[in-house]
Amino acid sequence: MEILIHGAGAMGLYFAARLQQAVHRVRLVARTGWADAPRVRIATEDAEETVELAEVTDAVPEGAATDLVVLAVKAWAVPEVLRDLSTRGPAGTPFLTLQNGVTAPEHVVEAFPQAPVLASTCVVIVQRTAPGWVSLLGREAQLTVGVFSSGDAGEPEEALGLAERVFAGTPVELVPVADVQRALWKKLALIASYGGVGAVTGLTVGQTRADGGARSLVWEGIEEVRSVARAHGVEFTGEDAAEVFAVYTDGFAAGTTSSMQRDLAAGRPSELEDQTGTVVARAGQVGVDVPVHGFIYRTQSAREAIARAEA
Repeated sequence: MEILIHGAGAMGLYFAARLQQAVHRVRLVARTGWADAPRVRIATEDAEETVELAEVTDAVPEGAATDLVVLAVKAWAVPEVLRDLSTRGPAGTPFLTLQNGVTAPEHVVEAFPQAPVLASTCVVIVQRTAPGWVSLLGREAQLTVGVFSSGDAGEPEEALGLAERVFAGTPVELVPVADVQRALWKKLALIASYGGVGAVTGLTVGQTRADGGARSLVWEGIEEVRSVARAHGVEFTGEDAAEVFAVYTDGFAAGTTSSMQRDLAAGRPSELEDQTGTVVARAGQVGVDVPVHGFIYRTQSAREAIARAEA
């Protein structure tokens, strides 16, 4: 299959390598800084692999045949990418979103209503160490995928079948789900809550969960997101909330921080709007009180504005 991956950060590099190894033809769109041949070097705990891609380019190839577009950019960059794609590709090409939060697949449906849209949550630890270089820390990716919109493709099973064919032959564990909205909101509850508390305190997961006050703020943040999701008609049970909290308390290494927290601390544009900002905005739409996320958003918005002004 012909796969177009937009975004050459850690996620884009990782999926480009694994999909190319599965005998797909992968075109990777990288903004800048690519001085090497069209290849990805991926380092694991056991080996270092070099994978030759079909193409690396700084612009979406106009009119190129594409079976699947994979969006691997940060959530805040998705609208700009879609504007670029709207002038260059077939309107019905299927999409797979990898972003945190719930906004990315919504943006795709708005820009490409005819296209099947697969949304996902991804569990993997990857680090981009240089242009074209990525390190995999620990296990291969687990990708929970569901149909966000069938577009003009017909039944949802057809779109899920595409995902299964694309990832067949890769080490990526594909977990199909019928209710992808539920999966997206559960992931949002996790990352916006522990990441937001981490951003405010400047502490790692190990440090916040060892402190009773900070730990309780993470739990309260998860419960706030659950209330917002339920008010918007998304199934999000008490058991789901406990499962999300257990990932924070038992599933992360002590030194873990979220990408949003790291970006805010480093003065880079972050996913604050697509994570905490989304929780606050969607809460306002349905009259749900979210004091924890409201405080996080108000305290971090100035940092975000400064980072974007200087970017």
